[in-house]
Amino acid sequence: MKRVFSSTQANRLYTRMEKNFLRERIHTSRRDLAKVDRELIDLFYILTANMQPVDWDKIDGITYQNMQNELERTSARQKIKYEKLQPKTKPEYRISLEPARTVVNLTDKTLTTSEVTLLAKGGNFAITPKVVPVEDIIAGTEAAIRNLPNSIADEIRFETVNILRTAKAPKSNLSREEHQALKSLNADKDILVLPADKGNATVVMKSEDYRSKIEDLLEPQTYKLLKKDPTALIVRNTNRLIKASSLPEHLKSKLINSEAQPPRLYGLPKIHKASVPLRPIVSAPGSPTYNLAKYLTTILQPKVGNTNSYVKDSTHFVQKLKDIKLEPSDIMVSFDVVSLFTRVPLGESMDLIKESFPPDIAELFRVCLTGSYFLWNGNYYEQTEGVAMGSPISPIIANFFMERFEEKALESSVLKPAVWFRYVDDTFVVWKHGRDSLDDFLHHLNSQSPSIKFTMETEVNNQLAFLDVLVKRNGDLLDHTVYRKPTHTDRYLHKLSNHHPSQKQGIIGTLANRARRICANEHIQEELSHLNKAFLANGYNDREIKAALAPRQRRPDANEQENIINKAFLPYVSQVTDRIGKVLKKHNIKTIYKPTRKIRDCLRPAKDKREPLSSAGIYRIPCSCGSVYIGTTKRSVGTRLTEHKRNCRLGQTEKSAVAEHALRDGDHKIQFEDTQVIATTSGYHPRLVREAVEIHKHPNNFNRKEETFYLNRIWHPAISRTKVAAQRSRPVPEELPPEQATPPPPTHKYALRRRGGISLV
Repeated sequence: MKRVFSSTQANRLYTRMEKNFLRERIHTSRRDLAKVDRELIDLFYILTANMQPVDWDKIDGITYQNMQNELERTSARQKIKYEKLQPKTKPEYRISLEPARTVVNLTDKTLTTSEVTLLAKGGNFAITPKVVPVEDIIAGTEAAIRNLPNSIADEIRFETVNILRTAKAPKSNLSREEHQALKSLNADKDILVLPADKGNATVVMKSEDYRSKIEDLLEPQTYKLLKKDPTALIVRNTNRLIKASSLPEHLKSKLINSEAQPPRLYGLPKIHKASVPLRPIVSAPGSPTYNLAKYLTTILQPKVGNTNSYVKDSTHFVQKLKDIKLEPSDIMVSFDVVSLFTRVPLGESMDLIKESFPPDIAELFRVCLTGSYFLWNGNYYEQTEGVAMGSPISPIIANFFMERFEEKALESSVLKPAVWFRYVDDTFVVWKHGRDSLDDFLHHLNSQSPSIKFTMETEVNNQLAFLDVLVKRNGDLLDHTVYRKPTHTDRYLHKLSNHHPSQKQGIIGTLANRARRICANEHIQEELSHLNKAFLANGYNDREIKAALAPRQRRPDANEQENIINKAFLPYVSQVTDRIGKVLKKHNIKTIYKPTRKIRDCLRPAKDKREPLSSAGIYRIPCSCGSVYIGTTKRSVGTRLTEHKRNCRLGQTEKSAVAEHALRDGDHKIQFEDTQVIATTSGYHPRLVREAVEIHKHPNNFNRKEETFYLNRIWHPAISRTKVAAQRSRPVPEELPPEQATPPPPTHKYALRRRGGISLV
């Protein structure tokens, strides 16, 4: 707009008018596009009803290719215009994290610069995908819209297909050198890359040292070597007790396991200690008692936390500090239980549980507590004492026992603390009886149980750390701010990580809220300044940090939450699934963005590897005739494969399409040994949709049509794109020279045009 007047007020009005005109032009264009989309939907129904699928696919392919050519030309032209409009800015000064703090190398191997920069990003850094995961997007979207009216569901499908047909994989957020470093680190079997126990550092250890430290933890008095895998036996015993219990039938069906995986042991290095010992962790998800332990935790929770000493979290602790006034002679002390989880007396804990629950429920607790075992280095071990770190029930059982323990210990003590606050195994104490009597009180605590032993730490320089709170003396009152261990790295989720922006902003906002909850007023600004510097070092800019650190004006409205009718779980791909999320939001469907593959997923794991067919999901069984069977299961693929083999052996064709195909004539040999897991999709409906997508991608399948989930034809153009991409990635057969390969059909310049993947006829 030509500016005739040049006063300050006139320029302000011109700017406002230009923005309003631009906004109106955008809205008008969007309305026109929405109108065309509606017309295309009607046109699509007319054409598909009157044309053969082969003819439609051919026309669809021609128009799509024409649209791609026009899109590339237009995009290139617009990018040139945009670059000319960009003001030339000076490079922004960037703070960076210290690699020596974020990457701790305990080996004699010298890491390259690329390996250090890669590991400095952290194991939680999500790598951008090389291709758009169309299959997972379709499965997540279709599962979320399954209950909508057909017209609305079709509209969402069309808009999603429009986005997918023009979608491109985002630019890689790792350099070529970092990709090579990732492959190199994964291939080196002499080292292991692990997260530190505390401080969010990355530790590189020798594999031999790691195994030696784990074996040092497996003390004979605590862990017993088993002769065989007890998983099947524990599953049967657990299911038997659940069936015999007084739980509701619908709850029993959720808790009963048809099969399970053994828990696996791994260790996290404690780099804040001299010899760098390992903290043992048992990975329990999928284990025989995992779901039962989660349920028992919910019914035990109301019986815990009813004492005056109970501390729920850091915020609760800070609130309790407000009522404390100190005398000059008072001493702040912290008592810490040594290895509480592996030292909790199971006998005494079970006696306490029997006092609070009926016998049948107490038996369920017993099977969870006494059935602690794990897999390490190919061997199975049973934990004979305490509860396993990693089990959902372990923290609350430890808390439940410690409430009775502290009640007994404090009542029997001659000298009692003025203040005794406890969070699981950590205590904050104010002692009024002088330093000389503290050792006697520590001895009294350690004499209460042969397995529970405490260590003691007193205040230094008038301050003491408890949880993530640093408590300071301020006259007769207690001051408080955020506490970080000396090994803390200030490394958070990096800006370049392939996470949705709202997740990154949420991390900054959560830490800012923690600062406001924990810090006294005079320390809040200091903590926010520290966070600002830390996130600058993690790749964020001032504008993003300032917006996230600002106090949140409002929480999601309760009515807004009630309007959400479903949730869609989609992998995050920039400029693809975030656009699909906006489409779903218009119909009150909330999108949960899942990060793609992370750096830690690309490195050799410290835990024992699972068998390739031990996971649930979608699988493919090939036949010697060239056709395939696509199947899905919520159990392990190996179990389902065993059933297919049995059906083939017994001739049970009605139970298995694989058996029916194999026994049709004598030329079919099912190649069970070449079975592959295509995807480990979780959730019943997403699995069904993903199976249908794979069946469409494999037209040479011998699946029974009546057993297959109906996949709406609107999705076919998007799936066809994945088939084309797969065909392009295949090498040309040796017997056919590249110059003799069949070229793609020519496209006339006046061929039917396409917008967003829908043919215009």
